[in-house]
Amino acid sequence: MRLGLTFNLKPELGPSPGEPIDRFEEFDSVETVDAIDRALRSLGHEVDRLGWGEPMLAALAEPGRRVDGVFNFAEGVGGRGRESQIPAVLEVLGIPNTGSGPFALALALDKGIAKIFAAAHGIRTAPFQIVGADEALGAVDLAYPLFVKPVAEGSSMGIRKNSVCHDEAALRERVAGLQHDYRQAVLIEEFLSGDEFTVGVIGNGAAAEVVGVMQVTPRTDSGEDFVYSLEVKRDYLNQVRYVMTDELLQSGRLDAARLDAVRGLALDVHRVFGCRDLSRIDIRCDRRGDPNFIEVNPLPGLHPVSSDLVIIARGHGWSYDQLIARILGAATRRWAGPDRRHSTPEH
Repeated sequence: MRLGLTFNLKPELGPSPGEPIDRFEEFDSVETVDAIDRALRSLGHEVDRLGWGEPMLAALAEPGRRVDGVFNFAEGVGGRGRESQIPAVLEVLGIPNTGSGPFALALALDKGIAKIFAAAHGIRTAPFQIVGADEALGAVDLAYPLFVKPVAEGSSMGIRKNSVCHDEAALRERVAGLQHDYRQAVLIEEFLSGDEFTVGVIGNGAAAEVVGVMQVTPRTDSGEDFVYSLEVKRDYLNQVRYVMTDELLQSGRLDAARLDAVRGLALDVHRVFGCRDLSRIDIRCDRRGDPNFIEVNPLPGLHPVSSDLVIIARGHGWSYDQLIARILGAATRRWAGPDRRHSTPEH
């Protein structure tokens, strides 16, 4: 097949003065584009780097520059619907793409709406409330400590070591800071004190399967609530250790029943949100040890070394090329379905 690649590259210059330091955190490096390109070529495919936006549209309009499908990992630019931009355009053009469709991507990116949607489908999630972008913080009917983050960002954008608030003064300061920096609503939720796991899923519908379960643990115990924050992710080699399924079971951190519960919750989320081909689901346990939904990422990073889904796959015996092959395999089977645009129904 001839496959297009759609992506957003990090600009050479960082954020402008006054912008958050993580302004372009979601965007990809040339290293990621090169790695996916090589993996697809190793599978026997031709690859056309389309990029994003006007250059992509111009490339697709060129006579003879036809693609059979698109391997999409573009984040888009703009508001809450930005991750839906490329899949929506490709639907208009009748070109199939890997990954979720516009609805699932928009739904998952807005973490407040995602929690409402999950709760409506019986998926356990921590109590929460949403403060509008221009709304003053009023009464908060939640139990401290509270966790605070922007409602529509990814890649730990806006999540810092001070995201856990233990009193009203800290909460007000953090909410106001996020409203100022990100110009969007803020999600406040009760902080879950149990273990946190991230789960990779590949496939569609009933055929979806768990790649593996991973726990991110701090290398040193600071005595504070651990947060997988931007600071930690940028220094992950020194600050955290990744613990995979086998070690979780052997060490007793997870027993078989709770592992099944974590895996089952991840698959439920993947299916309920209508995710296609791949996703990564973040889960945290409450003080009773019951797993709770935090968020779902239907467009997880694919950096060949440092992205969580890649680390999960590698930690469970998959090479990078095998991961890309499994994603593409799930997509092409879906493309060959009765209706190639909607062969995996979205809710």
